[in-house]
Amino acid sequence: MARRGARTEIVGLDRLQRRLAELVPELEAAARAEVENSAEMVLADVRRRVRVDSGNLRGSVAATYQKQGMQASVGWRDQDDLYAVFHERGSRRIPANPTLIPALERAGTQLIARLRDEVRRRL
Repeated sequence: MARRGARTEIVGLDRLQRRLAELVPELEAAARAEVENSAEMVLADVRRRVRVDSGNLRGSVAATYQKQGMQASVGWRDQDDLYAVFHERGSRRIPANPTLIPALERAGTQLIARLRDEVRRRL
């Protein structure tokens, strides 16, 4: 015996599509805010844990933002701060004191959780 096809109609699909389109800018703004918040957390963490002699490394670590604020880069940018690499990785005379990567790892796991919570809250 042959089966007939069934027809399904989703009521309110157009309303759902409009609402989802409205959420995109809200979610992007929330993501930008969380990226900035995470970058500030990394900066504070690095400043708290970096080895201090003259205070230059602590004072010159900075965050820059790319891709309309959706990407942050934290570190030392000034040519005078090249020695930060030796403090991070160590050398024959300076024991390694990694601060940047551990700070990024700590903030990264928190960023994911906060973004997940923010998306759930907005949905």
